[in-house]
Amino acid sequence: MQCPQCGAENRDGSNFCRYCSRPLLAQQKDPNSGYVPSVPPPGANAYGTYNPPADYRQPPPPPVKSAVGQTLCPRCGSASILKGGTPQWAVILAVVGFIFVCFLSLFFLLIKEPNRCLNCGLEFK
Repeated sequence: MQCPQCGAENRDGSNFCRYCSRPLLAQQKDPNSGYVPSVPPPGANAYGTYNPPADYRQPPPPPVKSAVGQTLCPRCGSASILKGGTPQWAVILAVVGFIFVCFLSLFFLLIKEPNRCLNCGLEFK
């Protein structure tokens, strides 16, 4: 059974369209078919008609086309954004860490093991 308003396919004997909630009672062929009528949708009024919200069944807005290299907000699609950078604390930590690692490397290069005799095991300079 097709809905005359939206063209959606519904089960035979349905009272309301499953997509637009339009009453389908006038299209029934046999009113005494034994079919138990379905409950109208929650927004239906006393007459069985349903007024969906204004934005119902509206096509989604087309995606915003961006220029090459332009960053857009994933929520609203705005191009007015403040670009992020490297935090100052990370730069300072990297510089201090680099100096510390260089110092340790040079320090360990200055450490030498003493000479050792292979016969008796005596260590000497």
